[in-house]
Amino acid sequence: MLESKPKTPLADQHFFLSPQLSEGQSSDDDIDLNIIASTYRSIIDEHAFDEMVASWEAKLASSGGDAEHPKVSKGLFSQLLTFRNTLEKLDVPTESDPLKLAVSEVPGPATVLSPNGNVAVINIAGERAFGKRQGAFMDAAVIAPNSLEDYRALLRAATGQGNAAQAILTILPATEGYGESFLAESYLIRVPGQSGAHIAIRSLEIAWGPRIAERLQQAFGLTQAESEVAHLFFRLRNLESIATERGVSLLTVRTQIKTIMAKMGAPSNIDLMRLLAMIASREHVGLRGEAPVWHDPLGREKLIEMPDGRKIAWTWMGAKRGIPVVMLRGLPMTYLLPGDGEARLRDAGICLYVPSRPGHGNSTMDSSLDVMSDNLVALRVFLDQVIGRPCLGVGLASGTLPLVVEAVANPARFHGILAVGFSCGIDPSGVQRLPQIQRIMLQLADSAPWVAELMAKSGHRMMRQHGLDWYLERAFRHTPLNQQTVRNPDWTALIRNACEHLLKQGHATFVRELQLSRHSMDTALRELLIPMRYLAPTEDPGIDLASCRQLERINPLITVEPVTDAAELVFYQRNDLILDRIIALAHRN
Repeated sequence: MLESKPKTPLADQHFFLSPQLSEGQSSDDDIDLNIIASTYRSIIDEHAFDEMVASWEAKLASSGGDAEHPKVSKGLFSQLLTFRNTLEKLDVPTESDPLKLAVSEVPGPATVLSPNGNVAVINIAGERAFGKRQGAFMDAAVIAPNSLEDYRALLRAATGQGNAAQAILTILPATEGYGESFLAESYLIRVPGQSGAHIAIRSLEIAWGPRIAERLQQAFGLTQAESEVAHLFFRLRNLESIATERGVSLLTVRTQIKTIMAKMGAPSNIDLMRLLAMIASREHVGLRGEAPVWHDPLGREKLIEMPDGRKIAWTWMGAKRGIPVVMLRGLPMTYLLPGDGEARLRDAGICLYVPSRPGHGNSTMDSSLDVMSDNLVALRVFLDQVIGRPCLGVGLASGTLPLVVEAVANPARFHGILAVGFSCGIDPSGVQRLPQIQRIMLQLADSAPWVAELMAKSGHRMMRQHGLDWYLERAFRHTPLNQQTVRNPDWTALIRNACEHLLKQGHATFVRELQLSRHSMDTALRELLIPMRYLAPTEDPGIDLASCRQLERINPLITVEPVTDAAELVFYQRNDLILDRIIALAHRN
């Protein structure tokens, strides 16, 4: 008998233990029916998630004067609990993300690059062979000299500056275990709505199993001689070498290859090689490229293990022994410096330390603590053991909040704080200005976290099934500037890694992040005794400059700097400006 799946640990279990249940009959029967219907449909219908959000918006509105706390009947709660149990029993959905499919369809090394060479996705074999992880930059050192021009032609074509569509590349492995070189197919993947194409690189080095000749003869009608020629073509990739091996003329081999291509429906030699590689791969146990868990793409991660067994992971960018700056990431999911960002920090003599907050990446959380307390415990241990002196604190959106609270409790920790982007903890009025999906998820995370957990669990499943674009489209479709950013495959290569970093330990971390965003900061902001510069992106729907200016009135140490041409993804949209401010503030003290 198959064992039942264990339920997800951490926060999502206790969310369901204390819902606010209304006694008697619900007066929202129609709304409740819509909630139940859209919730169950979200298992198979990617658009039902939007209907579920809209139904909960109606539920909150129907609560009247207590709109922040939806009244949930026992009947509705029972249906939602049943749905949650159903989700626990369902198999992991089939992946339909075209980029992840490209690296999972082959058992050998495979990766997909953005047009500028950042790793968008990669399988475990690819991590070993190419020596890179998701989010890292793939330099041309792994491409053999005789393949460099083909590779560069693909890079040009990915940005619309050429028409190269595919090539066979010789790869020079970065690590031992793959021999001196191997051949890989390379081709473009165009994702709808994105401004450029991705470049897939997939190994063709697959063993030719004993049953492949039989498969070719049965499936495509190849003769025994033709299947032998197909084997040699797969192994040698050169018609002259095949002719020499078989002791026949080059013309004979060409004629046989053309016949094989016609029978197998392969319009070119490259298509024939790809088809033979796919057939050969079917003989391997596993058949699919194994997906890696999240690792630090910079390859610098270190772990602090606390006495209770908790782990705090951290990495760094810039000058290894430079002036320390601590950056806490938050929502939206960004942190990897684009382009020459790290070189700028290195030249400025700054080391940007980036700890993974509890539940993110390889840092574990303590679900017995509220989310702010959990963050403060981890931050204090990191500052004590790694930094050990006053420094600049940089917070991205919700990442600012633990920095401010700690600065109030221990003013000597930081000589200044740079806050980047909107957080409703800093300006609660901004919640009502946010797009529907963000507004409702934040409201539910604060008032009915068990509902937010359920929706996050369903959304996480949709992301795994339909790919990152399913999430990005919903999170950023309301702002044209954000749409432009996520349609750039060079940015999404970095955003993919940030999403994996947040969701490595499951959807509960996402809900905790929403709860942290709602943490009231009014008292802390008034009591802050060190300077704080708040970079406020003017195209972020949550930002209202008049509300932001109130911060300067309640505390003269706070300075608000409007940032034009920027929205939620300000970290990428105005990265040079952010680095300018980090460098200037770090050198000021």
